Amino acid sequence: MTATLYYTATSCGAANFIAAYRAGILGTKLNAYQADIRAKKVLTGPNTGADFFKINPKGNVPTIVLEDGTVLNENAATLQWIADNAVTSVGAKNGTSARYLLQSKLSYVSSEVHGSYGPLFNPSITPEVRTWATEKLHTKLKFLNDVELADGRPFWIGGEFSVADSYLYIVLSWSGFLKIDLTAYAKVKAYFDGIAGLDFVKAAHAQITKESPSA
Repeated sequence: MTATLYYTATSCGAANFIAAYRAGILGTKLNAYQADIRAKKVLTGPNTGADFFKINPKGNVPTIVLEDGTVLNENAATLQWIADNAVTSVGAKNGTSARYLLQSKLSYVSSEVHGSYGPLFNPSITPEVRTWATEKLHTKLKFLNDVELADGRPFWIGGEFSVADSYLYIVLSWSGFLKIDLTAYAKVKAYFDGIAGLDFVKAAHAQITKESPSA
Protein backbone atom coordinates (compact mmCIF):
# COMPACT_ATOMS: atom_id res chain seq x y z
CA MET A 1 0.00 0.00 0.00
CA THR A 2 0.94 3.64 -0.43
CA ALA A 3 -0.18 6.83 1.27
CA THR A 4 -2.75 9.04 -0.47
CA LEU A 5 -2.70 12.79 -0.98
CA TYR A 6 -5.87 14.75 -1.66
CA TYR A 7 -5.34 18.27 -2.99
CA THR A 8 -6.75 20.97 -5.24
CA ALA A 9 -4.98 22.54 -8.21
CA THR A 10 -4.55 26.05 -6.83
CA SER A 11 -4.89 25.81 -3.04
CA CYS A 12 -2.05 25.18 -0.61
CA GLY A 13 -2.65 21.49 -1.30
CA ALA A 14 -0.88 22.02 -4.63
CA ALA A 15 2.30 22.78 -2.69
CA ASN A 16 2.22 19.18 -1.53
CA PHE A 17 1.81 17.85 -5.06
CA ILE A 18 4.75 19.94 -6.28
CA ALA A 19 6.90 18.85 -3.34
CA ALA A 20 6.00 15.20 -3.86
CA TYR A 21 6.69 15.51 -7.58
CA ARG A 22 10.14 16.92 -6.86
CA ALA A 23 10.71 14.30 -4.16
CA GLY A 24 10.13 11.54 -6.71
CA ILE A 25 7.50 9.69 -4.69
CA LEU A 26 4.32 10.13 -6.71
CA GLY A 27 2.94 6.78 -7.80
CA THR A 28 5.26 4.85 -5.50
CA LYS A 29 5.10 6.06 -1.91
CA LEU A 30 2.27 8.50 -2.51
CA ASN A 31 -0.76 8.54 -4.80
CA ALA A 32 -2.33 11.95 -5.44
CA TYR A 33 -5.95 12.71 -6.22
CA GLN A 34 -7.94 15.90 -6.51
CA ALA A 35 -10.87 16.93 -4.33
CA ASP A 36 -13.55 19.59 -4.57
CA ILE A 37 -13.43 21.34 -1.20
CA ARG A 38 -16.61 23.31 -1.92
CA ALA A 39 -18.75 20.33 -2.86
CA LYS A 40 -16.76 18.12 -0.43
CA LYS A 41 -16.35 15.39 -3.04
CA VAL A 42 -13.38 13.43 -4.33
CA LEU A 43 -12.84 14.31 -8.00
CA THR A 44 -10.26 11.80 -9.21
CA GLY A 45 -8.90 8.37 -8.38
CA PRO A 46 -10.55 5.18 -7.10
CA ASN A 47 -12.75 7.10 -4.64
CA THR A 48 -14.17 9.52 -7.23
CA GLY A 49 -17.52 10.87 -6.03
CA ALA A 50 -16.92 9.91 -2.40
CA ASP A 51 -17.94 12.20 0.45
CA PHE A 52 -14.69 13.98 1.32
CA PHE A 53 -15.87 14.56 4.89
CA LYS A 54 -15.63 10.79 5.39
CA ILE A 55 -11.94 10.94 4.46
CA ASN A 56 -11.15 14.14 6.33
CA PRO A 57 -13.80 15.44 8.75
CA LYS A 58 -12.41 18.97 8.35
CA GLY A 59 -13.12 18.82 4.63
CA ASN A 60 -9.97 20.72 3.71
CA VAL A 61 -6.73 20.10 1.88
CA PRO A 62 -3.98 19.06 1.88
CA THR A 63 -4.94 15.69 3.29
CA ILE A 64 -2.57 12.75 3.42
CA VAL A 65 -3.97 9.41 4.50
CA LEU A 66 -1.15 7.15 5.66
CA GLU A 67 -1.06 3.40 5.16
CA ASP A 68 -2.20 2.83 8.76
CA GLY A 69 -5.19 5.16 8.27
CA THR A 70 -3.69 8.16 10.06
CA VAL A 71 -4.95 11.40 8.55
CA LEU A 72 -2.59 14.37 8.27
CA ASN A 73 -3.97 17.63 6.96
CA GLU A 74 -1.91 20.61 8.00
CA ASN A 75 0.93 21.70 5.73
CA ALA A 76 3.51 21.71 8.49
CA ALA A 77 2.83 17.99 8.93
CA THR A 78 2.06 16.86 5.39
CA LEU A 79 5.06 18.59 3.84
CA GLN A 80 7.40 17.17 6.46
CA TRP A 81 6.02 13.68 5.78
CA ILE A 82 6.89 14.23 2.12
CA ALA A 83 10.38 15.41 3.10
CA ASP A 84 10.90 12.31 5.26
CA ASN A 85 9.86 9.98 2.44
CA ALA A 86 11.63 11.75 -0.40
CA VAL A 87 13.90 10.06 -2.93
CA THR A 88 15.20 13.45 -4.08
CA SER A 89 15.76 15.64 -1.04
CA VAL A 90 13.19 18.36 -0.37
CA GLY A 91 14.16 19.08 3.23
CA ALA A 92 16.79 18.57 5.89
CA LYS A 93 16.94 15.33 7.86
CA ASN A 94 14.82 15.00 10.96
CA GLY A 95 16.51 15.87 14.24
CA THR A 96 18.94 18.39 12.75
CA SER A 97 19.15 22.13 13.33
CA ALA A 98 18.36 22.60 9.65
CA ARG A 99 15.17 20.60 10.09
CA TYR A 100 14.05 22.74 13.00
CA LEU A 101 14.68 25.79 10.81
CA LEU A 102 12.53 24.19 8.11
CA GLN A 103 9.76 23.62 10.65
CA SER A 104 10.02 27.27 11.67
CA LYS A 105 9.67 28.46 8.07
CA LEU A 106 6.69 26.18 7.40
CA SER A 107 4.99 27.49 10.53
CA TYR A 108 5.73 31.07 9.52
CA VAL A 109 4.13 30.60 6.11
CA SER A 110 1.10 28.96 7.68
CA SER A 111 0.42 31.48 10.42
CA GLU A 112 1.78 34.73 8.99
CA VAL A 113 1.69 34.60 5.19
CA HIS A 114 -1.04 32.07 4.35
CA GLY A 115 -3.02 33.46 7.28
CA SER A 116 -2.78 36.97 5.85
CA TYR A 117 -3.88 36.02 2.33
CA GLY A 118 -6.78 33.91 3.57
CA PRO A 119 -9.29 36.63 4.57
CA LEU A 120 -8.99 38.29 1.16
CA PHE A 121 -10.68 35.32 -0.50
CA ASN A 122 -13.88 36.08 1.41
CA PRO A 123 -16.16 38.09 -0.94
CA SER A 124 -18.43 39.16 1.92
CA ILE A 125 -15.92 41.07 4.04
CA THR A 126 -16.51 44.79 4.36
CA PRO A 127 -14.29 47.31 2.58
CA GLU A 128 -12.87 48.32 5.96
CA VAL A 129 -11.90 44.76 6.82
CA ARG A 130 -10.48 44.22 3.32
CA THR A 131 -8.32 47.31 3.71
CA TRP A 132 -7.11 46.14 7.12
CA ALA A 133 -6.35 42.63 5.81
CA THR A 134 -4.53 44.00 2.75
CA GLU A 135 -2.39 46.28 4.89
CA LYS A 136 -1.55 43.38 7.18
CA LEU A 137 -0.53 41.25 4.20
CA HIS A 138 1.76 44.00 2.94
CA THR A 139 3.63 43.98 6.26
CA LYS A 140 4.31 40.26 5.75
CA LEU A 141 5.48 40.80 2.19
CA LYS A 142 7.76 43.61 3.35
CA PHE A 143 9.31 41.35 5.98
CA LEU A 144 9.89 38.63 3.41
CA ASN A 145 11.43 41.17 1.06
CA ASP A 146 13.58 43.08 3.56
CA VAL A 147 14.60 40.24 5.89
CA GLU A 148 13.93 36.69 4.77
CA LEU A 149 14.85 37.13 1.09
CA ALA A 150 16.89 40.31 1.36
CA ASP A 151 20.09 38.76 -0.01
CA GLY A 152 18.36 37.68 -3.24
CA ARG A 153 18.63 33.98 -2.50
CA PRO A 154 16.91 31.68 -5.03
CA PHE A 155 15.77 29.24 -2.33
CA TRP A 156 14.55 30.11 1.13
CA ILE A 157 16.81 27.84 3.19
CA GLY A 158 19.77 25.58 2.64
CA GLY A 159 20.67 26.64 -0.89
CA GLU A 160 18.32 24.16 -2.56
CA PHE A 161 14.61 23.69 -3.15
CA SER A 162 12.67 22.48 -0.12
CA VAL A 163 9.09 21.95 0.94
CA ALA A 164 9.20 25.45 2.44
CA ASP A 165 9.77 26.86 -1.04
CA SER A 166 6.87 24.84 -2.40
CA TYR A 167 4.52 26.20 0.26
CA LEU A 168 5.64 29.84 0.08
CA TYR A 169 5.56 29.76 -3.72
CA ILE A 170 1.96 28.54 -3.89
CA VAL A 171 0.79 31.09 -1.32
CA LEU A 172 2.51 33.90 -3.22
CA SER A 173 0.86 32.66 -6.42
CA TRP A 174 -2.49 33.82 -5.07
CA SER A 175 -1.34 37.44 -5.45
CA GLY A 176 -2.52 37.69 -9.06
CA PHE A 177 -6.04 36.49 -8.33
CA LEU A 178 -6.29 38.81 -5.33
CA LYS A 179 -4.74 41.75 -7.21
CA ILE A 180 -1.79 42.04 -4.84
CA ASP A 181 1.07 43.68 -6.73
CA LEU A 182 4.38 42.01 -5.92
CA THR A 183 6.46 44.41 -8.02
CA ALA A 184 6.88 46.67 -4.99
CA TYR A 185 8.79 43.80 -3.38
CA ALA A 186 11.61 43.14 -5.82
CA LYS A 187 13.25 40.33 -3.85
CA VAL A 188 9.94 38.55 -3.32
CA LYS A 189 9.01 38.92 -6.99
CA ALA A 190 12.39 37.61 -8.15
CA TYR A 191 12.14 34.69 -5.72
CA PHE A 192 8.63 33.81 -6.87
CA ASP A 193 9.53 34.03 -10.55
CA GLY A 194 12.60 31.89 -9.96
CA ILE A 195 10.63 29.10 -8.28
CA ALA A 196 7.90 29.31 -10.94
CA GLY A 197 10.53 28.94 -13.66
CA LEU A 198 12.07 25.74 -12.32
CA ASP A 199 11.62 22.90 -14.80
CA PHE A 200 10.21 20.50 -12.23
CA VAL A 201 7.75 23.09 -10.92
CA LYS A 202 6.47 23.71 -14.45
CA ALA A 203 6.28 19.95 -15.03
CA ALA A 204 4.35 19.47 -11.77
CA HIS A 205 1.83 22.14 -12.79
CA ALA A 206 1.44 20.45 -16.18
CA GLN A 207 0.76 17.15 -14.44
CA ILE A 208 -1.83 18.77 -12.18
CA THR A 209 -3.59 20.20 -15.23
CA LYS A 210 -3.46 16.86 -17.02
CA GLU A 211 -5.03 15.08 -14.05
CA SER A 212 -7.74 17.68 -13.47
CA PRO A 213 -11.26 16.44 -14.32
CA SER A 214 -11.83 19.39 -16.64
CA ALA A 215 -8.65 18.75 -18.64
